[in-house]
Amino acid sequence: MKTLTTLMTEGKVEKAAEDYLSKMVKRSPFKGKVYIAGGYVRDVVRGVNPKDIDLVVAMPEGGIKFAEWLTKKIGVYKRGSNPVVYPKFGTAKFMMKGVTHNGQDLSGLDIEAVMTRKEQYRAGDRKPDVSPGTLKQDVERRDFTVNSLLKDLTTGEIKDLTGQGKADIKKGVVRTPLDPDVIFSEDPLRMLRAIRFTVKYGWDLPFFMIKSIKRNARKINNISNERIRDELDKMLVTKRPKQAMRLLKITGLLQHVMPEVGALAGVKQGKYHNKDVWNHSLDVLQKVPPVLTKRLGALLHDVGKKATQQIVDDDVHFYTHEKVGAKLAGAILKRLKYPNDIIKRVTTSIEHHMRLKRSGDEGEIISDKALRKVKRTIGDHLEDLLDIMDADNKSHSSKSTQGKQITGIKMRLKDLEDIPVPTKLPITGKDLIAMGLKPGPKFKKLLGKVQDAVDANPNLTKQQAMDIIKKEL
Repeated sequence: MKTLTTLMTEGKVEKAAEDYLSKMVKRSPFKGKVYIAGGYVRDVVRGVNPKDIDLVVAMPEGGIKFAEWLTKKIGVYKRGSNPVVYPKFGTAKFMMKGVTHNGQDLSGLDIEAVMTRKEQYRAGDRKPDVSPGTLKQDVERRDFTVNSLLKDLTTGEIKDLTGQGKADIKKGVVRTPLDPDVIFSEDPLRMLRAIRFTVKYGWDLPFFMIKSIKRNARKINNISNERIRDELDKMLVTKRPKQAMRLLKITGLLQHVMPEVGALAGVKQGKYHNKDVWNHSLDVLQKVPPVLTKRLGALLHDVGKKATQQIVDDDVHFYTHEKVGAKLAGAILKRLKYPNDIIKRVTTSIEHHMRLKRSGDEGEIISDKALRKVKRTIGDHLEDLLDIMDADNKSHSSKSTQGKQITGIKMRLKDLEDIPVPTKLPITGKDLIAMGLKPGPKFKKLLGKVQDAVDANPNLTKQQAMDIIKKEL
């Protein structure tokens, strides 16, 4: 949650930068040629604090020329690094290091400047051929009409060259400036962006856009998994992750992005559920806090059920689905190039989401021993696990007393620091060898008994541990 201070200062740096750039442009050779484009202008029209200043300069190589001129003018030019130049695309990125305006330090802003351009994609090529174009050609190549607006830094005028941008923002409509088949073919990632914008802002995705995405869905396979992952992340932490997943499925994108999740549709569950695995998973997804690892864990927590479904005594069961699901989720996340720490966190939650249900009677406050064991094996992932379990329980057709248990465990989280979890056992395998035992599978069983005793009594002495071993022998 944003603090009051953050809300009060948000956007002030960007607005100060806009004013500074405007003053510089007005007395430069670029007067009447430089515009702010994209999301910044969209947010201004929406009446919210703008972010991410992107500039369009209406001349060949205009972005590079302006960036070099400005950085030299204010004394921060450094060949090769400020600006960073991409000649093939007519683009430059620069920072206004050490510049202060209207009481705001502009040093940290990373500004991109591009020339007005047109793009042409060759079949099978992910990067376009770029050539100089008009302002109108430049806005028409953009993803959506709501991102096609321009703000003239000389006059302050907002230009709507598609004639639809302002109206679509007001109505809350996500549409492309040109035929969506053309726009999506040029960059298939825009199909995911269309869904992301729809759920982020609560806007409408017209039927003709949905039909176009359906026609072009397979083209998402031409996009790198990293870019796909980044869009999924942004969708999942919105207020409407459930809607995002439904749109992904309706449009056919899910079949290419996460087919394992789409396959859960129609997988029936037992007596404690009134929804199939797909709809249940979406309910759990919607109910967990908007934290990426929690949302991923919720979405994938039952992904192993299709592979483990059994009918026993006229009821549906999914024995070991949590273990199968953890492995399957790990493979999915690895394929999408998630970092190892996120994969570990998510798969840990999935693997253990049935565990606490089996820790004593329902509704019973978990014991210190059990809590130590959970903390030892799950560690910092416990909060994710409990939130997923809570949402899972709330999504059942028949609420069990498990909810009380989870609430009790959450209350105990405050006490976790006071519940010591020894990192080492009082004895090791070397001690067992010294006792005359031969290394083998039995070692694990014996040390497991000692571990259980340590979970019950963190102050267990070496002698007490030895006594446990002797008793087992």
